[in-house]
Amino acid sequence: MRTIRIAILLMAITFFAFACQKQTYKSGDDMVKEAMKTVKIITVDELDKIMENGEEIYTLIDVRQEIEHYYGYIPGSVVLPRGSLEFSIADAEFWENAGLYMPEKDEKIILYCKKGQRGILAAETLTKLGYTNVYAIEGGWKNWEVNYPDIYEKDLDKLGGKSEAPASSGGC
Repeated sequence: MRTIRIAILLMAITFFAFACQKQTYKSGDDMVKEAMKTVKIITVDELDKIMENGEEIYTLIDVRQEIEHYYGYIPGSVVLPRGSLEFSIADAEFWENAGLYMPEKDEKIILYCKKGQRGILAAETLTKLGYTNVYAIEGGWKNWEVNYPDIYEKDLDKLGGKSEAPASSGGC
């Protein structure tokens, strides 16, 4: 009987030791690779069909920095940079100021960045916050721009006369 108790105690200690270890990564690319194991991806063609149909409720979020957004964005998207995503996603005042309804936890949320990596990490974050229907756009804004060059908008007036493109932010 004592041997069984010791075995159970050792198994419990081993379980808790491994369960409490935090994952570390060598690079941001490694983080993205790990996140891709659980994040749902949507293609630009699938997004275009959703937009054309107009019947499905979804929230389209650009997680790039605001200045990146003004040089070109997918119509209907709201800019919510990845750095403030966790704090603004459930902030009713943010959504009111954007003129939109705050997304529900089970609503379809589609995220994008410049090339896809920040969008993937943002999707993982929202999933950890309890959002259940989250997607990242494969290839991000650049993929949309290449495949749908006539279906995007710019808001250069908000840049105060600056016409040069911003430096990339966040590595992707």
